[in-house]
Amino acid sequence: MINIAICDDNITTTGELETMLQEIARKHFIQSETEVFWDGKKLAESVERGACFDIIFLDIEMGKEDGITVARRIREWDKNILIIYVTSHESYMQESFAVRPFRFLVKPVGESKLEKCFLEAYEEVSGNDSYFRYSYQRMNHKIPIRDILYFESNRRKISIVTQKGDFELYGKLNEIEQSLKISKAAFLRVHQSYLVNYKYVEGLGYDFVVMDNGKRISISEDRRKRISEQYCTMEDTFYVGR
Repeated sequence: MINIAICDDNITTTGELETMLQEIARKHFIQSETEVFWDGKKLAESVERGACFDIIFLDIEMGKEDGITVARRIREWDKNILIIYVTSHESYMQESFAVRPFRFLVKPVGESKLEKCFLEAYEEVSGNDSYFRYSYQRMNHKIPIRDILYFESNRRKISIVTQKGDFELYGKLNEIEQSLKISKAAFLRVHQSYLVNYKYVEGLGYDFVVMDNGKRISISEDRRKRISEQYCTMEDTFYVGR
């Protein structure tokens, strides 16, 4: 699922962009959700409250708060969102480089140029394994995979332990393990209730692993041989890659 925000103080422009993006997504079998903002301040506040967008189509010339100011606020909270500027004047390009825009689209935006730009952005997002995405309490969330130490299952509730704190969701560890296989990160299923990020394994014992945060996690008896083999294989792989 790709989460898209469109921000422009011209209602006609946002309507046209939303319609074209929905059609492009359907054409390429891409699941997407779109949220429209007519005020840059409200977009920035939404991100600050935890809204998770993958791509933002952002007008530069807005009345109350211009797109460059809005992007600066967004970058304080999320440095990975792809910002695509939609502008009537290319003269703003140089000034906007500080907020690392992904692309520029010059108004009026044609469908073919929008399609090319969106597919490039989609490729960038989907080819990047940076986020673990989930839903909890009627909100969509995303956590950088690089920050996750391990997942712990307790019945139907999953705890996500990260460098920045702990989070919760309802689900099955088997399904999470399967979803992470497309990620470049290496996770080890050391126990029926634990899925650990190899990156944060400080040490391996016969029947336990020690995580960077000091947490000692048991390895179930039926997994000890496999975990030992996987761990050694990863050690060799990472060493050769250095």
